Amino acid sequence: MTGLTDLKALEKQAFRRFYEDGIFDIFLGVALATMAVGASVADRWGDEITAILVMLGISIVAAVSLMMVRRRLLTTRLGEFKPGPSRKRRISATRLALLGSALVGLALFGFASAGDVSITSLEVIMPLIWFINAVVVMGAMAHFLDVPRFYLYGFLFGLVMPVMIWPDVLWDYRTPRWISFGVPAAVMVTIGLIKLTRFLRDYPVRATAEPSDA
Repeated sequence: MTGLTDLKALEKQAFRRFYEDGIFDIFLGVALATMAVGASVADRWGDEITAILVMLGISIVAAVSLMMVRRRLLTTRLGEFKPGPSRKRRISATRLALLGSALVGLALFGFASAGDVSITSLEVIMPLIWFINAVVVMGAMAHFLDVPRFYLYGFLFGLVMPVMIWPDVLWDYRTPRWISFGVPAAVMVTIGLIKLTRFLRDYPVRATAEPSDA
């Protein structure tokens, strides 16, 4: 029994190493910055479609670029990792949480488009739902992936909409976008860069075996 417990602990430690490179942290910060860009485009040109396309384009480029870098970093320094059955279930649960988050977003969009509630009510309720959704989803990722700092990211993600919308609605004060988006984005990117620096220092590129002379 002790051996099995030790094996699970070793697998947990090995799996967590794959989230200590900081790349995903940087991506989350970039995602927030992308939302700020989209909001600025919508404000300046009054075109929601253009704003969505800009956000989508930046997100795709950032996601593909960072994931390619991350894959190369991990494989050249940590090799391949194949999770066990329990870990696979945790990963599946994380994907379900993300899917649930997307469905909540669609439901919110439909609710806002229904037109049977006042704009003021939406501007008070929607940020609260956003906050709860972000905390629950990122909390699920923190739990199932064993990465505690994702709890913090859920809180930071969740604060974006309340900080941006509630002061304007309730107190007629417009929070600068660099505060509502930029502050949490800067925290995530900074943590990511620190993690990345430590990762590169602690895990040098693995030496490849040279073929022996016949």
